[in-house]
Amino acid sequence: MSNFNSMLYKLLGGRIKSRREELDMNQTVLGERVEIGRASISNIEKGRQKPPLSVIYRICHELDIDVHSVLPTYKEIEAAVEVESSQSSLKSYFEKVDLDENLQKVINDIFNKTK
Repeated sequence: MSNFNSMLYKLLGGRIKSRREELDMNQTVLGERVEIGRASISNIEKGRQKPPLSVIYRICHELDIDVHSVLPTYKEIEAAVEVESSQSSLKSYFEKVDLDENLQKVINDIFNKTK
């Protein structure tokens, strides 16, 4: 369940960030409008901080969107957890295999792009 909760906040944060960027608004401005710090906005967007519903509602109000548009569905969260788990297993496998240095760099670059 911990992966589920973590993914919920990653997806939520990603959607908040996307909308903020659509509006060409920086984190400082959004933080001021919601009355929280820029660092908190950054942490919310990265899924590190789990804001209370009241903050999510205030953020959505300032971004001029309905809260339902940033909340992922149960199935979306499950699918994202499954993808992340699969990527983690693959990454672990490739770390154990003895590969050419250039090929290992290419594989690492691929995994870093999917984060």
